[in-house]
Amino acid sequence: MEFFLPFLRATKQLQKPFEQLLETMVKSTAAPPLCVISDFFLGFTLASCQALGVPRLVFHGMSVLSMAICKSYCVNAAQISSLSLLDPVDLPGMKLPFTLTKADLPGETLNSSNHDHDPMSHFLKEVVEADANSWGVIINSFEELEKDHVPSLESFYMNGARTWCLGPLFLYEKMEEGLEKSFNQNQDPSVSAQWLNEQSTPDSVIYVSFGTQADVSDSQLDEVAFGLEESGFPFLWAVRSKTWSLPSGMEEKIKNRGLIVSEWVDQRQILSHHAVGGQAHSEWSWSWD
Repeated sequence: MEFFLPFLRATKQLQKPFEQLLETMVKSTAAPPLCVISDFFLGFTLASCQALGVPRLVFHGMSVLSMAICKSYCVNAAQISSLSLLDPVDLPGMKLPFTLTKADLPGETLNSSNHDHDPMSHFLKEVVEADANSWGVIINSFEELEKDHVPSLESFYMNGARTWCLGPLFLYEKMEEGLEKSFNQNQDPSVSAQWLNEQSTPDSVIYVSFGTQADVSDSQLDEVAFGLEESGFPFLWAVRSKTWSLPSGMEEKIKNRGLIVSEWVDQRQILSHHAVGGQAHSEWSWSWD
């Protein structure tokens, strides 16, 4: 994560070549662009598109509901900041299917209004402003799942921008191909693949991973380990920490029942394995996998 902000800043170096390419395409009489679909973090594309008269549609990989919650919080931050962590949060104009507390909101979101000079907050402020002024919005979701929350999200955009739900976005043919090749015994399997192949009971393994952005402390990992041990279920756990190790005596308790891996794992293959019956994820795109 220490390279996240430098990487985002580096993307601004793409603005000039992007404008040159877009201008060339606009002047083309054969097939001028109807619009530009830009990732949320590439906020500079808005000014470029406006200068050349091309509509900019912003793409979000998050769900409609989570986007609407984040935007509503930013608008109502002053009122919410006075609440305690466990107080329920009332977001005007939104009908939530669950009770939301202040503790449920990401720490970065809670702190953003208090760090006007923080580089990350400054960058996010720029891309959020570009986001709100986009011509339209594309979300990695589908209306049958989140149609009740689309109007709430659209209310935070300028000039009547519309939201299109075009998910789930993944290469279907590649997914089918991956399912056929997953854990093929004729291939040289990884440690995790080999371990899963040895599990005899279908839908019994819990797959645990917190992604690449979650900063999980060693003490929190200890608690996860205790919970997995108490659950009694077999588990495959991907741990990114380079400082954490199993609590004393835990290795013997989970012997032959759990596998902890620190290297990269092929998540899509893991989730498609017949032995996996549950997952513990926090990222929207992982749910689609």
